[in-house]
Amino acid sequence: MPVRYIVVASAVGSLAMVFPGSTALAEPAASKRAAEIPAAVGNDVIAPARRWIKGDLSGRSDLESLAASGRSDAQEMLGELLGPIGPAPLRDEAAACGWFAKAATSRADSMHNLALCAEKGVGGTPNPARAAILYQQAAERGYPKSMCALGNLYIAGRGVPKDEGKGAELCRQAALLGEPDAETDLGNLYLRGTGVPRDMVQARHWYELAAAQGQPNAQFVLGQIYWNGDGVQRNRAKSAELWKAAYQRGRVDAAPLLATWLFTNWMSAHPVGDLTGLDEAIQYQEAAVRNALESEKADRQNQLDVMLAIRSAAAKK
Repeated sequence: MPVRYIVVASAVGSLAMVFPGSTALAEPAASKRAAEIPAAVGNDVIAPARRWIKGDLSGRSDLESLAASGRSDAQEMLGELLGPIGPAPLRDEAAACGWFAKAATSRADSMHNLALCAEKGVGGTPNPARAAILYQQAAERGYPKSMCALGNLYIAGRGVPKDEGKGAELCRQAALLGEPDAETDLGNLYLRGTGVPRDMVQARHWYELAAAQGQPNAQFVLGQIYWNGDGVQRNRAKSAELWKAAYQRGRVDAAPLLATWLFTNWMSAHPVGDLTGLDEAIQYQEAAVRNALESEKADRQNQLDVMLAIRSAAAKK
């Protein structure tokens, strides 16, 4: 059965990040291109950040001392750790936006994050018009993610006059610089025919580039494309590989797709006594239940109960 495409805008609402190796962030990919690399951050900033994440409050004190001395990399780091991608116990989005504001005078990535604060209305009312101005300024200072974030505002007509063609062109410019969120969003535009002609070949091209850089939304939709065989030879094993990668990077909605695929595969053929595939399916189905909407929870629990019953019976053979 074909799966329905679920696309998510990536450049707009996406925080710029400098901290490697936090609990919320993956290490930078080896293939990272120059356009994606943010302004420098010192090791003397990364070290206390890691200590703070591990529960050592002296790490926060050291970061704040560096930030108070005018170090913009420390200010950006504080914003990230206190913001939505930081560890949950540390989060204080209003304080995060305050640090981004201090760093924005010298860092384009901080300017992007300040724009996101305005767009979300942290501490007040969403202000997409101000967000558009800040994204424009960050883009002019060479930050490609901001180009497509601004483009998405034009596509939606939020804070700027609605202009899908202009929005698509801004995302194209950022994508050509190798920005993975922009590549993903450009793929979305081609998939839907928004601001550009609908073109599955172009959509897949941009998703492939973004997925190779670990962009989870691109990995998720590319998995759907290979599952459906839409403009490409159907390859469900590749779909599962992509969905697993997307799940590991936060696309929890990949869990029910993986559970179904693994369970179906196990049911169709498996060595006697081998429950490996079934156990993996159960793990993903348990995740699907945990993350289900209330309207979906009963059906997903029923599916899990079936899997568990079959496992119990199989284990007795």
